[in-house]
Amino acid sequence: MSYAAQVKVMTADPGARFLAEVADELKSQLDALKARVDTCCDDSPSPLAPLGDAKVGAPGGADTKVR
Repeated sequence: MSYAAQVKVMTADPGARFLAEVADELKSQLDALKARVDTCCDDSPSPLAPLGDAKVGAPGGADTKVR
């Protein structure tokens, strides 16, 4: 059941009904995006950020002294 249909049963408020329609539209866009990702990408996990050189730390991280 769509959000709009559920809200229509619960209230006659036009603002709530409008937001439910927006939620339905966003859900359909998200479902389409998920389907596109599923078709193009494999299920293997990937790192969130590229792995850099392990020797290089944060800028100024090794040079700072605790006072």
